[in-house]
Amino acid sequence: MFFGRFLITINCVVYVAIAMWAIIDPQSLLSSIDLVVLSKAGMIEMQVLIAGSMFAFSGILCAGIFNLKQTKRSLVGLLIINGAWFVTRLIALIDGWSENKMTYAYLGFELIMLILVILILRISTINPERKLFSQNK
Repeated sequence: MFFGRFLITINCVVYVAIAMWAIIDPQSLLSSIDLVVLSKAGMIEMQVLIAGSMFAFSGILCAGIFNLKQTKRSLVGLLIINGAWFVTRLIALIDGWSENKMTYAYLGFELIMLILVILILRISTINPERKLFSQNK
């Protein structure tokens, strides 16, 4: 389950980094994803949405890093988060292709995370112990 905890850690670090970027330099973050904010109130709301969501996702998932019993639950949470982003991005791309190449990089990242999390969850459900002499029924 080390790889699962490692995957959760990577995602938590990415989420916290994005949240800090949204707080420290929101204009740079928004321009990197081709968003234009028309007012200071709009900038604040985008900061709250992006930074707040990223901190919340990281907080929800970080229990799986430190507590082995919570790792599977955190992996399921990671699957739900990346799955929702992936499906939403695919639906949005049906409407038209993006001019920004980062959209496809994010899509690839989400797909890779989904594949890895599914593999980890599948491997963790397989019990590698032999049951030849087991007393449990």
